[in-house]
Amino acid sequence: MLDELPQAMRQDFADTILQCLKTDINSSGEFSEQWVILTAHSIIVKDSQGQQVRAVPLSVVMSAKTQMYVGGGRLSVETTDGTVALAHYSPGLAPKVSVLVGAINALAKGEELPAISERDLPKHCPKCGRPLDPGTSVCPLCIDKRQVMSRLIGYVKPYRGLLLWTIVLLVLATVVSLVPPYLTKLIVDKVLTPHRFGSDLLLFVISLLVANVLQMLLQAARGYLGVWLGSRMMGDIRRDVYNALMRLSLSYFDKRQTSQFIGRVNNDAESMQQFLTDGVIMLTSQATSLIAIIVLMLRLNWFLAVLAFVTTPLILVASVSLWPIVRHRWYRQWRARVRLNVLVGDSLNGIRVVKAFGQESLEKERYEAVNHSLVGLTTQMDGMWQTVFPLFNFISGFGLVLVWYFGGREVLHNTITLGTLMAFISYLNMFFGPLQWFSQLMNWVTNALASAERVFEIIDTVPEVREATDAKPMPIIEGRVEIESLTFGYERHHPVLENIDLDVAPGEMIGLVGHSGAGKSTFINLLCRFYDPDRGHILLDGTDLRHIQQEDLHRQIGVVLQETFLFDGTVMENIAYAKPDATPYEVIRAAKIANAHGFILRMADGYDTRVGERGHRLSGGEKQRIAIARAVLHDPQILILDEATASLDTETERQIQEAIGRLVKGRTTFAIAHRLSTLRNANRLVVFDRGKIVEAGTHEELLASEGIYHKLVQAQMEMSQIRGIEG
Repeated sequence: MLDELPQAMRQDFADTILQCLKTDINSSGEFSEQWVILTAHSIIVKDSQGQQVRAVPLSVVMSAKTQMYVGGGRLSVETTDGTVALAHYSPGLAPKVSVLVGAINALAKGEELPAISERDLPKHCPKCGRPLDPGTSVCPLCIDKRQVMSRLIGYVKPYRGLLLWTIVLLVLATVVSLVPPYLTKLIVDKVLTPHRFGSDLLLFVISLLVANVLQMLLQAARGYLGVWLGSRMMGDIRRDVYNALMRLSLSYFDKRQTSQFIGRVNNDAESMQQFLTDGVIMLTSQATSLIAIIVLMLRLNWFLAVLAFVTTPLILVASVSLWPIVRHRWYRQWRARVRLNVLVGDSLNGIRVVKAFGQESLEKERYEAVNHSLVGLTTQMDGMWQTVFPLFNFISGFGLVLVWYFGGREVLHNTITLGTLMAFISYLNMFFGPLQWFSQLMNWVTNALASAERVFEIIDTVPEVREATDAKPMPIIEGRVEIESLTFGYERHHPVLENIDLDVAPGEMIGLVGHSGAGKSTFINLLCRFYDPDRGHILLDGTDLRHIQQEDLHRQIGVVLQETFLFDGTVMENIAYAKPDATPYEVIRAAKIANAHGFILRMADGYDTRVGERGHRLSGGEKQRIAIARAVLHDPQILILDEATASLDTETERQIQEAIGRLVKGRTTFAIAHRLSTLRNANRLVVFDRGKIVEAGTHEELLASEGIYHKLVQAQMEMSQIRGIEG
């Protein structure tokens, strides 16, 4: 953000400028630029002319905050003398304002200035400045085509021998396709014009037949090799994208739609494959055909060839002039298609909510609006081509008219033969096919390269949570967990957890308690190392999680969540997911420990019963017990239970509690529970409030202290009494 500050304004400061922000609304609600400049000692606000509006010394600042209103927000600071409004801004600047707020708050507390990462700021193209779609850093209009093309061609290298054979067959098929017009010339000049009936006619006709058959065989062989080659290259691309997705950290997926990745794995990979096979092959074919046709036309009659080519520069100039319009419309069409895919993915993922609230009509209206936009843009794009192609055909036809006129005159004056003119016109008709194909080549190339860049973006992304070079194996652990000064925020300037300290002995069960949004689930996410702390450490048996090999770490941690996810497979496959090489005996034993064996046997196919997508064929309690069986089979030393018994009936909860009781024995356990009574067996309860640990102790100790935990218990007791009266 410092780069945006004008040089003239920088010179006014003797103090070090730490951060600055250009806002776009003044205090009257009008669009007007203002600058909020943070230095080592003060906060200064200047207008667009560089005149100082206000200044606040950091020595009197206690905190900074933002307030959002309809159409914008306000940045202000709390000082020892009261609240001071610094600036107003439109909603689009909210991420940048949040970064500045984090910096001011850090300085007010005497802390180090927080580092700014890419995830903290909205993304814009560094070249053209256009805002980028969420989940991508690729601008289709500014990609480095040569670099992307080089990487794209890299997928061909393992199959270059096969591709060479495909090209050879294609070139042969192209050469053979040029033979029939010349044979037509011979038939006209050698047989029909002199009226020579005999074996020559049969020979030429057989030659025509042989040429057509040979062309068909060559095209079939080339097509088969092309399909084989394309399928394998597309498989390689999809594999690389999927492997990259599996490698990426959870934070990468937080602000991205699932439909984006499906599109990249399938649609973008297919676009790349089509270019690598059809594109490269067609480019070779059309270039070979074009060169051969030009040579043959010049050999037949150079004067007619010049007449035929007279319109070619006009077509090329028109194509080049048209390209910026095509590129702009294609970009708008691509963005509309992305919006439509995101909308469909969002609606289908939330179809139960849509049905539950009867909002099918609303979803149809939303879809219709986006679909209407896409239809309009597609109509513009395709309609433009439907106008351009007839125009190109007309321009091309003008050359054909010239050839017919002047060529016809030469035939009548016996300067050339009729067969030569017919062959020339056949080649001329063939000439405009490659020419029109080349006029669309740039559109095809840009589409393929944009797809490639989006794919390479995923492949090249460095996981935020990555294994350290000195990470050590830890196949066996005791389960001691030590947390020191832990601070973390999904946005670094808005910490969700702050200065957390906690020591947990091996085999100890810790209950995590607090209001919704207090930071309990975030704490669990950090313990699983889905994210790395912004500050502080999490130690396992005295070793920082960041220095343990991730495979060993995740082998030692088992998780049972409230929202149990089951794959669309059998019960056996879902339990064995934690240990793919488990024997049926081990799976059944785990199911018995989880109190799942009984209901599994009552199903039609037992352990071979398919559970459906996300396990929709099973009840919530059944899915939960399968998840517990999966954790039992995993046999972790550290167990995490996140609302594992929420929203269940009493009998199901009892069965799950029994299963959990068997599961936690001898393991270090962290449990979050909606019903506080389910944590009565915990060795200690840790109470979170606004991202901090405010209380810790046993159930009895916390009740006696009459703090936040006491209030939570009282609130639940009152709610239970109300439900009992209503029941």
